[in-house]
Amino acid sequence: MFETLKRLYQGGRLDKAGLQGAVDMGWITGEQMNEIMGENDAD
Repeated sequence: MFETLKRLYQGGRLDKAGLQGAVDMGWITGEQMNEIMGENDAD
């Protein structure tokens, strides 16, 4: 799920709220959310 959410976020199809929802559902951790957002910011 991490890789899927990462791809969607980097492609602009998922925003921060969507990632937070994934954390709330237990699909990824808060640390993984920060990792996804940090990698996108580095681009």
